[in-house]
Amino acid sequence: MAHPSDGTVLITIPHPLGGADQQVAVSNAGAEQLASRLRKVAKERRKWAKKENVACYRVYDADLPEYAAAVDVYLCMEDLEDDQGNPLPVSALTPEQTLERTYVHVAEYQAPRSIDPQKAADRFDDLMACIPAVMGVPQDRVFAKVRKRDRGGSQYAENRTPYEFMTTEDGLRFIVDMNGYLDTGLFLDHRSTRISVGKLAKGRRFLNLFSYTGSATVHAAAGGARATVTVDLSSTYLDWAKRNMKLNGFTGKNHVYQKADTLTWLDKAIAAELKFDLIFVDPPTFSNSKSMGNASWDVQRDHVKLLDRVTKLLAPGGVAVFSCNLRTFKPAVEELEAKGIRIKDVSRGTIPHDFERNPKIHYCFTVARI
Repeated sequence: MAHPSDGTVLITIPHPLGGADQQVAVSNAGAEQLASRLRKVAKERRKWAKKENVACYRVYDADLPEYAAAVDVYLCMEDLEDDQGNPLPVSALTPEQTLERTYVHVAEYQAPRSIDPQKAADRFDDLMACIPAVMGVPQDRVFAKVRKRDRGGSQYAENRTPYEFMTTEDGLRFIVDMNGYLDTGLFLDHRSTRISVGKLAKGRRFLNLFSYTGSATVHAAAGGARATVTVDLSSTYLDWAKRNMKLNGFTGKNHVYQKADTLTWLDKAIAAELKFDLIFVDPPTFSNSKSMGNASWDVQRDHVKLLDRVTKLLAPGGVAVFSCNLRTFKPAVEELEAKGIRIKDVSRGTIPHDFERNPKIHYCFTVARI
């Protein structure tokens, strides 16, 4: 470790594939421990991802609390197909090819009020300086979502021009955007949940509520769902869902997309006596979007009325999969049972390996009428 005269610290970071070491200038010597942690986990995750054919995964989630961010890897899998036109598996890539197709997405967490904003900014800058060297990628393939400093760190900076490419999950194709929005279009912690939905979907009528970019619908269609309905309030996300479905060859009148507020749509669907065999519902933790008027949404406060409506759409023997990301969430079991609703916690089986360090990343339940 060197100490240049300008006050920065030089740390040495080995190349992930055995190339030349790189010296990186950081503001704090603690970044050496950060780089070591990133290297260790990234090495383990690359081996795991190759074995399990996982193209997008988490390598860091505030493992060192003072460096508060999430770091995810996305492999660009465009123009990679086998002889049958199916996406090439990650296991078929050489280490050099994997590195050439690696992109990194970094999302900063809000620092506690007790932390000096400048100190938090310096630490995030050190993280961003270490990542290209540790991961072996150029700086222009690292995309950061940084919180604004001028309003107490409560907002993310507006993001820029979209940067899209195609990646894969369980043999399916998905469009991700590394730069245009806060999230990329694929919630990685729900990977196992989506795969489970696909396994449940064969021959079933599938409904996806708060659908985002429709990734669960893609899995359901691939699993053999006989019809799908995808509901979201955002035209942008519904269009994205259609693109994801088309990318996987799922088009036609059996796949319907509805732009609507979910609770309003549910009331209309109940009145129309629509029925589904499998429903996936992954609501936001909180929302007070302008399109909701004077209303607001809080998953803890409002999940009973949501699940009451959802289960009224279930056909006999049908099941809903309900997930949420509120880390303090507690289902109102007795209140739900009073309404004739059974809820079962299946969270443990839905946390992927790359999120095991923080098992409260989400909760997941199966829900049905008693």
